[in-house]
Formats: sequence, C-alpha cells, structure tokens
Amino acid sequence: MSYQKACIICDEQNKKGMHVFHHFICMDCHNDLVQTETNEEKYKFYVDRLRKIRENKIYS
Repeated sequence: MSYQKACIICDEQNKKGMHVFHHFICMDCHNDLVQTETNEEKYKFYVDRLRKIRENKIYS
C-alpha cells in the first residue's frame, strides 16, 4: 500500500522521501537541501523547517 505524507519542509504531499524521527522529508527537498551551501539564504529556511524534528512529542 502506497500513501502520501506531507513533507515537513515544503508541506507538499509526496510518496517518495525519507523519515527522520517520525517526520517525513520528500526527495525533492532532501536533494535541494544537501546541495545548498551553508552561506546561502535558503539554508536558514531549511534549518528553521528542520527544527520541527527537535520538538518533543508525547504519544499516548
């Protein structure tokens, strides 16, 4: 069964990607992220979006 998940970076629904600590990152964002230099303006955008991964969640 194939289902779509929302990417934590672009918020788009996608089937292809990876999970990092229960968060989904689509392949398009992953590929762009790894090619972005740390001195580029959009790098700060990625860092801000990836901060969601640090959020502690309590599952009951």
